[in-house]
Amino acid sequence: MIFFDIDATLLDHERAEKMGAIEFYKRYKDELVYGELEFIDLWLNLSNKYYEKFLAKELSFQEQRRMRIRGLFRQHFKNEQADSLFNNYLELYRRNWTGFEDVFPCLMQLKQQGQRLGIISNGDYNQQLEKIESIGIRNYFDCIFTSSELRVSKPNPAIFQEACEQMNVQVQNSYYIGDRLEIDAIGSKNAGMEGIWLNRKSKTKHPEVKVIHSLFELSALVN
Repeated sequence: MIFFDIDATLLDHERAEKMGAIEFYKRYKDELVYGELEFIDLWLNLSNKYYEKFLAKELSFQEQRRMRIRGLFRQHFKNEQADSLFNNYLELYRRNWTGFEDVFPCLMQLKQQGQRLGIISNGDYNQQLEKIESIGIRNYFDCIFTSSELRVSKPNPAIFQEACEQMNVQVQNSYYIGDRLEIDAIGSKNAGMEGIWLNRKSKTKHPEVKVIHSLFELSALVN
C-alpha cells in the first residue's frame, strides 16, 4: 500500500499559507506594526512554533491558533476574538488551496495499476480531509489517518504502524511519500516502511532513503 503526506506533498501548502497571510495583512495592516515582509516572516515563525506545540500535545489545535493570533497582534485577545481573527485568515488560506500539477496524473496512474492509496498526516482530521476534498482528490484514497485521530504524530513510528495495522497491510510492504526528510521519509523508514523523500526544492539525494523530485517519478519507483 502507498501512503502520502498532504501538505507540500499533494497540496501546495506553502503558497496557500503565504498568499493567505498577505491577504490577511492587507486587511489588518492598520492594526499592525509590521511591514508586509516582516509580517509574513513572523506569521510563518509563529505558525511553526505553535503547531509544534500542538503536535507535542502542549496545546490543543484551537489553542495553537489562538496563540498565533495573540503573538501576531501582541494582544491578549479573548478566545472569541482570537477565534474570529483566525477564522478570517483561514478563509483566505482556504481560498488559495491548490494541488501540485503532478498530483492528479500520479494518483490516476497508481490507481490504474491497482495500487491501494492512503493518507498519513499530522494535523486535525477535519481540516486535512477538507483539503483533499477541496482539491478534488478524496476519491483516490482508501483511508485517511491523522495525528488528531491516532493521538500520535510523525515521525513517531507508531503512527505509521497503526495505519498499516488498521488497513491490514504489512509495514514492510508499504511505501510512504512526503516532503520532509526527517519527519516523513526517515520517520516512515524507522517504522519499517519504504520511506520516499519528495524533494521538490533541490536535487539533493540522501543515503538512507529513496529520493524523487516530482510525483511523476513515483509510479516507476513503486513498480
